[in-house]
Amino acid sequence: MRLTIPQPQLLKTLQSVEHAVNDRSTLPILANVLLETNEHELTLTATDLDVGIQCRFPLTPPVEHGAVALPARKLTTIVRELPEEPITLEARKNHTATISCGPSSFRVPGLPAEDFPVLPQQQHEDRVTVAQGVLKALIAQTAYAMSMEETRFILNGALLAAQKSELVIVATDGRRLAVAHGTLNEPARRPLQVVMPAKTVRELGRLLQEETDEVTIAPLKDNQLTFRFGAVTVVTRLIEGQFPQYEKVIPPPSKHDFSCNRQALINAIRRASLMTTATSQAITFELNANRLIISKESSELGSAHEELDVAYVGEPMVAAFNPEFWLDVLKVLETNEVAIEVAGPDRPAVIRQPEFTYIVLPMKVA
Repeated sequence: MRLTIPQPQLLKTLQSVEHAVNDRSTLPILANVLLETNEHELTLTATDLDVGIQCRFPLTPPVEHGAVALPARKLTTIVRELPEEPITLEARKNHTATISCGPSSFRVPGLPAEDFPVLPQQQHEDRVTVAQGVLKALIAQTAYAMSMEETRFILNGALLAAQKSELVIVATDGRRLAVAHGTLNEPARRPLQVVMPAKTVRELGRLLQEETDEVTIAPLKDNQLTFRFGAVTVVTRLIEGQFPQYEKVIPPPSKHDFSCNRQALINAIRRASLMTTATSQAITFELNANRLIISKESSELGSAHEELDVAYVGEPMVAAFNPEFWLDVLKVLETNEVAIEVAGPDRPAVIRQPEFTYIVLPMKVA
């Protein structure tokens, strides 16, 4: 196998797939990226057996068929350090590759391509399609709410549900819930409801582009799902189990809400969070007529106090929240103004926008 490819193109493709590499696996082959050529195309594949990423791009002129598995991190490091000039990669029968660019040359030992796991290719008839930009936005609006704790494994990911013409992604860690709705390119033949692992969600958010080109989502056998968009294919194992019935925890609209400038609220919350500690995370929201006071008292660090002009005409109210739960959601919203429903100090607060709902539970303050 011998091919020549521009350095920027090869580097970009390696960076697209290397996040699926598992350097700590007991299987040495999983630390490698598989390079395969047919007459007109180079395909790079990496997998940790839970998530697989494959990226293809055309080759000119045509090259001979061949394949080799090379150490992913080392190959990426070498290519990154080479100048932006054509790179020649030649793999020999002993699974060793020579990488040349201008006066530089590297010899990298690899492994047999036959040892590399094969990603499933067959698509199910019940596939659905959605614009890349839509799926990317749904992930951005929800991914931060996935749980990082291992006690409830089903929450270490996000629910993806497609029914009729709607695609929904839901994430929760038990203390907050984010639900985002989008529109499919065409109605789904059958309902689809799966739970994607957190790593898959993050990788999709990284790889998807903000464009109208479509993503094809299709279930595979053995509890797997595939995403195909542009030159990229992502194959993932799914989390087994029953995702919480999130619809039941969304409260009805409340008459008690306030609205204010989103960026001003972000700034005030961030400044108050400077006085939080690992054992005392809650900051206080105190609502009065057209005024919100955000504060934090800490015996270790001192105190913070900031007042914001808001639109609020309800009864005075005080509630405490984890500031990170607000910063995460406010950073991904795009509106200049944000309205937040606050039904009471011991009731969840809600942001309700077209096609998006966010719920966060208050914290108890000793």
